[in-house]
Amino acid sequence: MATNQKEKTKRRKLVQEITDIIQMGTPAVRNDSSNFLFPVLQATLQLNTIKATYYTQSRESISERKIDPYHLVPRDQRFYLIGYCHKAQDIRTFRMSRFRDVSILDETFSKGEFNLKAYLKNTWSIDRGDQNITFRVKFSPEIARYIKEEELFVKPKLMDLPDGSLLFGVKLYHDREFLAWLSQYGPDAEILAPIGYRERVKDQLKRWLEVYQ
Repeated sequence: MATNQKEKTKRRKLVQEITDIIQMGTPAVRNDSSNFLFPVLQATLQLNTIKATYYTQSRESISERKIDPYHLVPRDQRFYLIGYCHKAQDIRTFRMSRFRDVSILDETFSKGEFNLKAYLKNTWSIDRGDQNITFRVKFSPEIARYIKEEELFVKPKLMDLPDGSLLFGVKLYHDREFLAWLSQYGPDAEILAPIGYRERVKDQLKRWLEVYQ
């Protein structure tokens, strides 16, 4: 028992040291800087269920939930918790900055056959969907070599073209995060397909031009 307690103390100390190293941002509109990374990380390692107060932005509501924390996933300078939500009775993704309170329960859980890679299949970043879109993008020669160095969460199909440009193909279940990533390359990234997205970019450029005129 003494050895077991010693190991638990060492584990808590290690988790605390890791938590201190990881720097997390806070929403611009919140005055508090509560960071629940430590209890979430500890519960994830120990397979303990957590009790959480969570803010749902889409409904602008706060709810109490019991969550089995499976994985912590960093995306776009944020941390997300993927786990089983007892309230929804399904796997859900929670943004860490939206937790208002977290406590570790004595209840334990099993991940079963859950597979993170399969759960995030064809997901550009964190948003899952069911749209089944195949994008084809042409990157200019000036930017092509940098695209090859991008660290992505999906496996694109790449083809070098004779003029030095790069043909980039990827299948996704959601479009928003991909389009946001693509926009940073401006005219160096041309959407070839689907055609409907070319029209969307045209409309967006027209609206931008109206703003700056």
